[in-house]
Amino acid sequence: MKTITYILFIAIIGSLVLSSCEKKSQFNSENTKRVQITSLTFTESSTRDDRFYIFSGISDLDLSSMSGKDWTYELWIKVDPKALIGSKDSLSGQTAGGASIGEREEIFELYLIEDDNADYAVKFNRLDKQNLPLGTMQSGDSKVNLKFNEWTHIAISRSSIDQLTKFYINGKLIDSSDDPLWIQQVNDTWLDLNYMYRSDKNINFFKGSYDNIRVSYIDRYPKEFTPNQAEKFTVDKNTLIQLNLDNNLTPFDPIEDFDKVEVEGVYCYFVKVVNTTNWENEELMTPIEN
Repeated sequence: MKTITYILFIAIIGSLVLSSCEKKSQFNSENTKRVQITSLTFTESSTRDDRFYIFSGISDLDLSSMSGKDWTYELWIKVDPKALIGSKDSLSGQTAGGASIGEREEIFELYLIEDDNADYAVKFNRLDKQNLPLGTMQSGDSKVNLKFNEWTHIAISRSSIDQLTKFYINGKLIDSSDDPLWIQQVNDTWLDLNYMYRSDKNINFFKGSYDNIRVSYIDRYPKEFTPNQAEKFTVDKNTLIQLNLDNNLTPFDPIEDFDKVEVEGVYCYFVKVVNTTNWENEELMTPIEN
């Protein structure tokens, strides 16, 4: 009799646990949704024709229209395991040899470096006119550990209100500074997105994927936040340029045979699709907002 009672007890407990798991699974399913995203993936970029950049220097509605005191640069990246990972001890991006996420000559550089506790870290340098660092922030000493083949949101921003320049990884504040050296001089240097331009050479090409690139006239992130890759950024008067990278291409030059990436925002010129790229589609699970 005791044996039968014990078996019944175990069966009831098991039924309750299963029911709980089903409810939990149902809860997770009800509060998330599958979203298809498209991203631009770089394979073996290494030549002049493989560059991906935002041109500046033709009008008042390009990068030269930015204030040096209020701005935000942000994007999503997914780093390929074969990407160049630079030395964390080297002074500059050029000597470190890490793949470039983005840079503007004589203004800033953002690139990959080694991390003892992760696959890679990200380094952000404010540059002088010789492209040497005036100031440095990097994620290697933070609690954020970055992995290959996983999407990562990166944002750097500055506000003239609190005088803070901030460096975020996945919405977490990695470092900040109120030093005036982080104020950017206003000039017409391009925003190079998958390479660095040093000593008349294109170097440190990026291997991996990009998504949702945005440059703003304001500080978008005065405090920590939760980025959501499935949500497209709202285009407003403070959006200089936004690249959703949804593979909406426009034929541009039949002679050179290249297309334009769809551009949103104030920016008045075009962004060219580079040669060694693929458009990739994948599913993301994202929370449903109430």
